[in-house]
Amino acid sequence: MLRGDSITPTQPDRSATLFALESFGRAMLELLECKRCFVLALSRSSGFATAAIRVGFDSVQPSADVITRLMHRPDWRGNGLFAVDATDALVTELLGRDADEAGHALAGRLPAGDGLDLVFLAGWRSLALSAAEIICVLRAASVIWATTKGFMQPRNESLTLDAVLQELSFPAFCVDHRLRVLESNDAGRQMLLVKNPVRLDHGALAGPNSLVNNLMRHALREMLASRSERGWANTIIPLSTDHRTFAFAWIGAAPAERHLDRLLVVIPQLDTAAGAKRIATAFGLPWAEERIVMRILAGEPPWRIGQRLDLTEATVRTYIKRIMLKLGINRQVEFFLLYILTFSPFVERCRDQLLPDEIPIPRSCMKPERFQHEEA
Repeated sequence: MLRGDSITPTQPDRSATLFALESFGRAMLELLECKRCFVLALSRSSGFATAAIRVGFDSVQPSADVITRLMHRPDWRGNGLFAVDATDALVTELLGRDADEAGHALAGRLPAGDGLDLVFLAGWRSLALSAAEIICVLRAASVIWATTKGFMQPRNESLTLDAVLQELSFPAFCVDHRLRVLESNDAGRQMLLVKNPVRLDHGALAGPNSLVNNLMRHALREMLASRSERGWANTIIPLSTDHRTFAFAWIGAAPAERHLDRLLVVIPQLDTAAGAKRIATAFGLPWAEERIVMRILAGEPPWRIGQRLDLTEATVRTYIKRIMLKLGINRQVEFFLLYILTFSPFVERCRDQLLPDEIPIPRSCMKPERFQHEEA
């Protein structure tokens, strides 16, 4: 997994890869309210790490053998997120843990494009995440990585902030140090009209409560400070942690040197209809099955799907099993992985330029040898 005691990136854009991993790690710490995060890019072809970063650690380096043994464990080989705790000796050795620290952590493995998987381990949390919360984190982690990777691509130095905003398919805003909205894209203006999950308060972007507003103001101060030192940084602010209305804001320094005092606020959203259509197109699903996928992506259980579509719960479960068989998956959470692998946070005209190596058909999620359908 690792050669010797160090990790030698094989990618030509080593600094960009490391910075993208660090940005992702810092964002996950903010989202999960953890202290330490270990992130690595893993080559699917060789099984070796091409780059790795440690966020929030002291100077003590983990043993390469620990990482190798973790990556070879069966429960770490599949894509997805899963909870770990302090009883796992390898995880504790990798993350380190003080005697008075909490004991819950989260591990994840996601498709990262370019023939890589993104593997991360974040801890320690005072409370374990529920299954619904893990699904929310899966959505967030994947969008964070796709957005970070997109901004790491080479860009025209003359690119304007307005052009950056229009490239994004998510609601996006350009704000100053007081959160006053200077520019926004069409999706952002539509979000302000419905006033959920953000709104305008005397021209400034505001969240649903004072706690969120304080977090956004603190994030802006941190971003402006890092801008002078690093040139580009980002963080994540949860807007709602309710799994039914989960939302978060990505806040980053604008990737344009002429706007050092401007920041971007991007609010990623799960487009269930578009995601279901992409999956249906990739796997040849008929409309009746596509609408089931759309409801699954919306987080609805079989009985609720049945109510909405005028079907019995048993019929819905039969549909789900049939769909999962066609897709080659055995857990409902993998519907979100399929969504991610066919997803880009950029509008159609920009995708080929910004994310040229995204995988069109999500073969890495397929496990045709097993069909347990444990969550159906």
